[in-house]
Formats: sequence, structure tokens, C-alpha cells
Amino acid sequence: MGHLYTPLVLLWAMYGLIAARSARMVVIDTDLFSDVDDVGSLAIANVLHGCNVVNVTGIAINTHSKYGALAASVINTHFGNLDIPVAAIRPLSNHTFFDIYAFRSHGEYAAKLAHNWPRSINDSSMTPTPVSLYRRVLSSAEDNSVTIISLGFLTNLATLMDSHADAISPLMGRFELGKDVISGAGLASLAPSSSPIRAAYEWYVGRCSTLRESWDPITTLYGILGLEPHPELGIGKTFEYANDFGYNWVSPDGSNAWVNDSRVTNQHWLKLTDLTTNTSLAIASPG
Repeated sequence: MGHLYTPLVLLWAMYGLIAARSARMVVIDTDLFSDVDDVGSLAIANVLHGCNVVNVTGIAINTHSKYGALAASVINTHFGNLDIPVAAIRPLSNHTFFDIYAFRSHGEYAAKLAHNWPRSINDSSMTPTPVSLYRRVLSSAEDNSVTIISLGFLTNLATLMDSHADAISPLMGRFELGKDVISGAGLASLAPSSSPIRAAYEWYVGRCSTLRESWDPITTLYGILGLEPHPELGIGKTFEYANDFGYNWVSPDGSNAWVNDSRVTNQHWLKLTDLTTNTSLAIASPG
């Protein structure tokens, strides 16, 4: 194996021991509520925020349940990052998750986290809206200095694009803006029973398992780490571009397809480097 990957729980123990780079500013827009991989994403972001690798300037929830923002607050609080603001889409609902699509063992976790772990947010209705969070962060940042990691629905970003000048910023929103990798195995053996991350995976996956596909955690890793290796984290070069040209075409029904067009060179899809396997990437994700 060409790289040594440090498990997430060990990175957490290395707070303050990793030399700080120029931290990338990131906003995570997440549908934290149903699938548990969003919990893994926020765990990764919190650990790397604590290691000064990234500056998470906000978490925007794009699902309407009030428990999304509360669960995000639990995760931030668990990692000691009370400085990370959380914004909740409106209107808010009291809905809890129920797997009506597959009727499998996927269980509810967001409300359980909110009711069983400490959090700094008592009421989701007191949080800012995602658009106000975006406008505040983007208006005070340099051009091209903020990375938005979008996980789930695009409602918040669409609303931002349609927003108008206000007291925060005179600019309109338009100017502001492979195979499965299964992770989570190490949570059961390495994370303490008091960990809300472990509990969320166990509640969602069911039958005391913590194994889950890693769509959102991998997106978060790329959004924060990019294409470069991070030897201070024990992480080598993980991703590379798989194309030189082309673009993603989104149809009116929401489906998408890659179009090979040599005139477009600013869009890319990713692949793992030759020295990275699904297993080694899973080890770098939660667990």
C-alpha cells in the first residue's frame, strides 16, 4: 500500500499537533436528517476544522425537519466547535425520518441525537436562514476563497442565486456564488459508546452495524483536501481528475449525464489514484 491513512478517531486525538496550513474556507450544505452519511461528513469537517486544515464557516441544512439543525449542533458540540454557525431552511417541521422507500432497517437518528446529547442550539427557529448565512460569509470573503460542499438538495443554493441586495450585501445572489466505498467499520471498535457519531450510524444502519456507503463523506474529503496530499494527516494523494474536457448536463427531470465536449475544460469528475483503493479510502472516512 502506497499511503498510510490515519483513522478519523485518531485524527481527533491529534488536535493541536498538526501544523496549520492556510485553512480553506468551507460551507457545508447538507440534508442531514435521513441518510447517516451526512453525520460522517460533518464528523470529518469538524475534525479537520479542529486541526486547522479547514475553516468551516457554516453548516446549512436543506431539509425542513427541525431536528437537522439540532443534530448538527450536537456534532459540533461533541467536537468542541461551538464557533461553527448552523442555518436551517424554513419552514421548519416536526417530522422525524421513516424509511418509506425501502422499508429496510434504516432507522431514525436526528431526533435521537437532539434529545440525548448536549448541543448549543436550543431551538432551530432561532438559527439564521441558509441564504442569510451564505450572504454574510460570501460578502466578507475574498473572491474564489470559499468552497461550498453541497450534499443533498439544491434548494438553499437556488434560493441564494435568486436573492437580492440587502443590508448584508449590495450584490445579487448570482454574483456571490464509481464504485461504492463502505466506511464506518472502525466506529464500533474505536469510537467510545458515548460518541454521537457511532450512535447515529448504529441507529440508522441497524442490527448493531456501522457500515454504510460513503457518498457524502468522500465528497467532503475532496471538498476540503482537494487533489493534494496531506502528509501531516497521514493522507497521500487520494483523488485525481478523470477527464480533460466535458460537462455535466442536468435534464429538466433532474437526471444528469456527462457530455464529452472539448470546448469545455472547467468541469471534472473524479477517480481514485492508482495507489488508493476503496478500502484505504474507507479507512480515511469515519471509522
